[in-house]
Amino acid sequence: MMLIPPLFRFGRIPRGGKGPVRLPFIVFLVSLVSALWPGSGVPADVRTDVFALMAEVRRLESAPLWPGFKPAAIPVALYDYRNTYLFNFPNPPKNFHPVPNWDDVCVFDGQHPAVFGNRRTRFDDTWVATFLLKLDSPVTGKPYSLAEMAGIVIHEKFHVFQALSHPDWRPNDAVLLDYPLDTAVSVTLRTMEIEALRRAIAAERDEAAAGWARAAMNIRRQRLGVLTRRHSVYEKELLRFEGIAEYIEYLACGRPAFDGVPAVGFAPKAVRESGYFEGRWAADLLDRLDAGWKGAMEANEFGYMEDRLEAVLGEGPPPSEFSSVEMRTFRERAASAVWKNEGERKEKLKTFDARLGTCVEFVSGRIPLRLEMLDPSSMEAVGAGKIIHGRWIVLKNEDGVVEVFDRPCLTELNDEGRIGRLVCPGISRRNPVRLGTGPVSFQLDGVVAYFKSGWVTKKGDFRFIISLR
Repeated sequence: MMLIPPLFRFGRIPRGGKGPVRLPFIVFLVSLVSALWPGSGVPADVRTDVFALMAEVRRLESAPLWPGFKPAAIPVALYDYRNTYLFNFPNPPKNFHPVPNWDDVCVFDGQHPAVFGNRRTRFDDTWVATFLLKLDSPVTGKPYSLAEMAGIVIHEKFHVFQALSHPDWRPNDAVLLDYPLDTAVSVTLRTMEIEALRRAIAAERDEAAAGWARAAMNIRRQRLGVLTRRHSVYEKELLRFEGIAEYIEYLACGRPAFDGVPAVGFAPKAVRESGYFEGRWAADLLDRLDAGWKGAMEANEFGYMEDRLEAVLGEGPPPSEFSSVEMRTFRERAASAVWKNEGERKEKLKTFDARLGTCVEFVSGRIPLRLEMLDPSSMEAVGAGKIIHGRWIVLKNEDGVVEVFDRPCLTELNDEGRIGRLVCPGISRRNPVRLGTGPVSFQLDGVVAYFKSGWVTKKGDFRFIISLR
């Protein structure tokens, strides 16, 4: 997901499709964005004509992509770093006005607070796909073509379709916060699984594709078998949710199968990244080996793509095998990478703790903090249950909410496996929050928080502890 400076985004729809969260402060941030971040560092040529882009979307989405998926009927909100355009919405929402000569388009001056990433959201209880025009792919570094940008819009439209037709498909990203740290064994297995899938996709003959697909499924079953059920289920749900959406995206714009595949990294970030392309590859294999799989999935004949793939492989060719040399190489590279990563984790935590300025720490009380939203692409585990978030996270409970945007922060789980602490270092003000008991209101350096009650204490010269109820 691509993100831009904060707009006090707590009006987004919480996980599960309930109504919007409404909090009565700092709404003036919306009007300040243009002044504080006039171009958001976006090159001038990223300002692609939104109408040309939507014409390409309409062209690509006219092809049959998925049973029951009618993307042309789904509204789209596009932000071009000047204004927000809303296409195909039934009635213009508040503060949107018509665009001359375009019957189905209205515009919001500047950036609308709900349009801050490529995602799905709701405007006046209507689901909308949102998109930020961007010049280059964050994975490949190459410029997006118009068709590739249109494919991403269709990807987000498919997430709207999932919200309407399959609301239970969305995985719970909170699982990532306590995902087990990688070992040499887990990295070896994940690398082998991905390579086997890659060979299955690249295979010219169906028999070879089936053999490598069976190998990938066997390795995957072995890897997931040592995880807790919630972690293994999350990975299956991720393939279904993000993998199919990326499959729709690539299918619509004709993007090559191996384009945009990141290098194998470390959990939890790598788990989520691989869910996109592994899910897409699983869908490609099902297209090749089982033409009716999409209709069967829509008919609820099966729940997860990997289950269908294993059933289709059935009594087919035996699993292909890596050579002994390849196996040794996988193990040696994984061991070396994990050893290096352990040192990097320690150094990252040391650098995080050494940030200059004041540190503000939120400590969960009897009302637990829970994850509302985060940017998984910037997560880095620095210890068991300790994760540094580089871009964005939102935590909340019944008393209030805290959002950290575009600055490092750390979450740490407590003994109960819940979020126990949120640590925000590098705050520029010496005394950023008032000591004592009462409501907590905080807005500084990318950290915005409001809680009905809290107890603020000071530890040393530069550490403020906000103990929540």
